Amino acid sequence: MSTIEITSMVLGVVVVGTLILWLGVAHRLLRIARTKPTIREGLTLPIPDDVLVSIVVPAHNEERVIDKCAHSLRKQSHSNIQMIFVLDRCTDRTLDILQKHASDDDRITLIEIDDCPEDWAGKCNAGKIGAAKAKGDWLLFTDADTEFDHQLIRCAVASATKRKASLLSILSSLTITKNYERIVQPIASTCLLRNFPVDRINSDTRTRPFANGQFLLFKKAAYEAIGGHDSVKDDLLEDIAFAKAIHKSGARVQVLFADGLLKCSMYSTYSAFQNGWKRIYIESCNRRIHKLKQNATTIIITGNILPAVGVAGIIVGLITSPALFWTSIASLLTSAMVVAWLYRINRAPMIFAIFAPIGALVVAKLFRDAARMLERREPVCWGGKQYILEPRQQ
Repeated sequence: MSTIEITSMVLGVVVVGTLILWLGVAHRLLRIARTKPTIREGLTLPIPDDVLVSIVVPAHNEERVIDKCAHSLRKQSHSNIQMIFVLDRCTDRTLDILQKHASDDDRITLIEIDDCPEDWAGKCNAGKIGAAKAKGDWLLFTDADTEFDHQLIRCAVASATKRKASLLSILSSLTITKNYERIVQPIASTCLLRNFPVDRINSDTRTRPFANGQFLLFKKAAYEAIGGHDSVKDDLLEDIAFAKAIHKSGARVQVLFADGLLKCSMYSTYSAFQNGWKRIYIESCNRRIHKLKQNATTIIITGNILPAVGVAGIIVGLITSPALFWTSIASLLTSAMVVAWLYRINRAPMIFAIFAPIGALVVAKLFRDAARMLERREPVCWGGKQYILEPRQQ
């Protein structure tokens, strides 16, 4: 057997495997689309008017986004809310902006803190301080860079009640306005959800606890039963830690898609984007170096090597085998359509899917850099503090 024939055979096997892989992903996406749980289910569910919801918003130098957040909270159709903004070592105009809101709305409480205990993550410390002032039976922790639809609070409480959830979280609709977001964000988000599929999160039998810190709605009694923020004080992804604690206590965690009712503008610069996702990946991989490296390898294979093999299959197929040629075409077209679909799901223009190989390289590098940070004990910067994270073996 000649070299070209062996090459053709190997390419054929890989191309067929790639086609099967992407058809499987397409089937998975179709199933998710049919059964996708969204917070809009709460629009048709009842909620008593006298239910008090306490909303805690930790804020560290959030002048870019805090005005929009405060406006959206004040406009909630469920008006029986308590808004607690905890200003964590702010040095910008965050306080000035919020004072204007507080002067017009007596439901707002402002708390300023000047320091943070050494063994606490800043956001967790701010959350704990805010929770101590909460009076509602429902306790919502949300980020300053979020924007709420006017129906969101009533939808969330109604859905949590229906689902008997002690913790309800929402996967926000991320705003995508910059080119690096359009290219990289869909890949970054998909990699995270690949490790935490929503049907597994919401399952009663094969649960994989997960929550999104941009929106954490607790029954206050459940929050207090697990020890509140004291139980997650040194976690840089307190959301996942909370989800695990609630699940371990025997209570229920549910996650829904925002479907446009919760929007989030996560990062203002590419540097912040990189640092933020590295932190997310480190904690979502449970600080395991080998898992971070495995994710990087998987992304390179699926996002770069397999498409390259498909192109090679087309070229070799033209010379040796029409079957290889057309299978390679089918494989590349299928992968292109699925990737474009993923970009659309993540609210990025589908045309940017042509840059998916670049996005894959960037995200793989984020995983690799995150692994290196753990190996070298490099500090993670977050919320105005630096943290040296210890890698875990298990």
